[in-house]
Amino acid sequence: MRRAPAIILAIAALLSANADDSGAATPNAAPAVVSRDLETENKVVQVLGSYNLDGWNAQPLQIFPRVMASGGASAKPDAQVADMIPAYQLFGLEPQIYDILAEFGIRKCCRRTYQRGQRFIHAVVYFFSTPEGAYGAYNYMRQGSSTIVVRGAGSSEDDQSISFWKGQSFVRLSQTSEEDEESKEALRTIAQVVDSTIQPTSLPPLVLNQLPVIDRVKGTEKLVMGPNSGRKFFPAPYVASLSLERARAAVTADYRFQMPPERLKLLVIDYGNVSLASSVYESYRNNIDEEHEAKNISDASTPTGIVKLDNGYMLVQLRGSRIFVIMGARKKVSPLMLARQIP
Repeated sequence: MRRAPAIILAIAALLSANADDSGAATPNAAPAVVSRDLETENKVVQVLGSYNLDGWNAQPLQIFPRVMASGGASAKPDAQVADMIPAYQLFGLEPQIYDILAEFGIRKCCRRTYQRGQRFIHAVVYFFSTPEGAYGAYNYMRQGSSTIVVRGAGSSEDDQSISFWKGQSFVRLSQTSEEDEESKEALRTIAQVVDSTIQPTSLPPLVLNQLPVIDRVKGTEKLVMGPNSGRKFFPAPYVASLSLERARAAVTADYRFQMPPERLKLLVIDYGNVSLASSVYESYRNNIDEEHEAKNISDASTPTGIVKLDNGYMLVQLRGSRIFVIMGARKKVSPLMLARQIP
């Protein structure tokens, strides 16, 4: 019994040593943590790169941005070479398209082409930093009308294309031949394969809830995430001075009134900060007032100005941390009616 304490102490020391060794080894032994989004991205690249269509010649998968390499047999990626090439070329996109997708947070895309005689199918998947970016790209680049077939969080198609967004990905599939049901069926097959590969979808951006529902033209909603998308989707005077890159969220949509018969365009900008919104509003009004005489029709809580432009009336209103701009009205009363509907 007198030796028991010594034995116990020896066992305790051994256990302590093993615990220390185990703790020291943990950082080296622990597997790298890969985010779910990166796992999805890698899986999409793998699946699309290996998927073949019966009777179609599948070309090798292309991944963008391109990795530029210096010359030589053992060429390696060269950052200096890449820096000398415009970003839109690294992504294989037209400059005006890349500028908007860059605001949406594009990180990567992959493209695969299938050929059968003179017929081609192009499958492209764009990966973004956020679901909002994927949704923005979908509404920007999609064609056709919304579909009954459920793909991702939203899907559109016409005779020659299928588009949908899901999670942080936007998928666009297109064919070159017209009235070709065989090619269209191949598009549907690829869409199903890619859709099943992407992780469960996200909900549409919350900023859409700030748009009035009544009189809205369905399908005209566009996210605005910077000056390039602002100029593209809402060509108002001095839109660059609205500091859209500093906004928490912004969205535009068209509205059609029956009485009076009008088609208006609304831009809602949420800065998330009352002081910032007030400063931007004042700057924007100053720019407008330099060339146009804006009439103040505001009260103490909602500063509002309305100005007559060549193509109709435009309204600008500050409400808390948000700014509303409405343009395209032929009747002066129309933008006021729409502004009252904004929640």
